[in-house]
Amino acid sequence: MHVARQAINDAAGRLYGYELLFRSTAGATRATLDNDQATTQTILAAFAEFGADELLGGKPGFINLTRGFLVGDLPLPFSPEAAVLEVLETVSIDHEVVVGALKLTNEGYRLALDDFVWTPESEPLLAVADIVKIDVLSMAWDDVLFTLDKCRQHDVRLLAEKVEDAEIYERCVAEGFELFQGYYLARPETMSIETLSPGQQLALQLVGRLSDPDATTEEIERVVRRDPALVYRLLRIANSAASGSSRKVSSIRDALVMVGLSRLRAWLILLSLASDGASQNALVGALTRARTCERVAEMGKLVAPDTAFTAGLLDGIAEGLGLPSSDLLDRMPTLTPDLSAALTGDGSHPLRRVLTSVRAYEHEDLAEAKRGPVPLHAMAEAYLQALAWTTETTRATHLRERRTPRPA
Repeated sequence: MHVARQAINDAAGRLYGYELLFRSTAGATRATLDNDQATTQTILAAFAEFGADELLGGKPGFINLTRGFLVGDLPLPFSPEAAVLEVLETVSIDHEVVVGALKLTNEGYRLALDDFVWTPESEPLLAVADIVKIDVLSMAWDDVLFTLDKCRQHDVRLLAEKVEDAEIYERCVAEGFELFQGYYLARPETMSIETLSPGQQLALQLVGRLSDPDATTEEIERVVRRDPALVYRLLRIANSAASGSSRKVSSIRDALVMVGLSRLRAWLILLSLASDGASQNALVGALTRARTCERVAEMGKLVAPDTAFTAGLLDGIAEGLGLPSSDLLDRMPTLTPDLSAALTGDGSHPLRRVLTSVRAYEHEDLAEAKRGPVPLHAMAEAYLQALAWTTETTRATHLRERRTPRPA
C-alpha cells in the first residue's frame, strides 16, 4: 500500500503537518481512483497500515474529504484529534453539506477548505472552518487578495498552497498567510508498506452483524478470526488506538475491546470498499498455522489457546509478506511480552516452542517437531483438524487454495 505526504510549514519554516495523498503505486504522482475510493485508501493506509504516529510523527495529517464523508454516507473511523479534514473544491456546496460540516466540527473535527474560491454558497463553510487553503499558483493575484479579504471576516488560519518559488513565498508571507505548502518547500514523498487486504464479503458480513445492538465481542471474534488479513488490520488499528497507553494486546479479543465495536464497524465499511488483492495461498497458510498452534496449545496446556492462535497467525502473515516475524513488532509495539517473545525467537518461551514445533511440522522437519510440547501423533491430529477447519472457513470466505497434509 502506498500513500504520499507533503509537508505543510508555518511562517517560521517549522513543520506544521502533512497533507496525505493517495497513490496507486510507489511511482505514481497522482490518484488514479475516484475521490471516494482514494480517500478510503488514504485513511486505511494512514491509520490501519502505517499508523498515524509512524507516518505523521505527532503532526496533524490533512485528508481530502469527499461529499460522501461530509454528509455521513461514509464513516470516519478515527477520532477528531487524528486528522484535519479537507473539504475538496469539487464538492458542491448545498444545505446538506453545510449541515454535515457543522456536525463534524461539533464532534471536534477540524475542517480545512481546499483550493478555496469564495462564492455566496461557500460563505457558510467559512463560519465552521479552521483553515482555508488558497491556491496561489492558479489564481490571479487580485483574486487571491479578494479571497483573503473574504476569509479575514472569519476566525480562520490562511494556508498558501502551490507555493512554487521564493517570490511567491515572500508575497504570501507579506500578505499574512500563516501556513505554506508547495514544491518550493517540499515535494510529496511517497511511503510504501507491505500489507494484506481483508476479504470484502467477510467485512460486509461483519458490518451487518455489528449493526445488531445485541452483537457481542465473542461473536465478532469468531467471524474476524476467519480472515488473517482482517486480523492483521485489526491489530494495526488497535495499535494506533493504544498509542500513548500502557495497554497490551495478547489476542484478537483484546484488540476488539481496544478498538470498540462501534468504531470497528466504521473501519469495516471502509475495508469492504477497498480492493482485495491479497495472496490467497498465503492467507490459507496463515490460517492453518494459527489453528494448529491453537490446538497444540489446548493439548499441551502450556499457553492460552487464543494467544497461540494470534501468534501463529502473525507468524504466517509475516511469512506471506516475506518478512521476519520479528519485523511485525515494529508495526505493533502494543503486543504482550508473550507474543513478542514468540515472534522474536526466544526458544525457551512456551509460546515460541508451540510456534517452532508447528512450523517444523508444516515444513516436514519431524525431528524438530518431536521436540515440541505434544507428541508427534498429537501434532498430526492438530494439523489435520486445522486443515479441516481452514477448508470450511476458506469455503465461506472464497479462499479456495488447498494444502496437502504433512506426513505423520
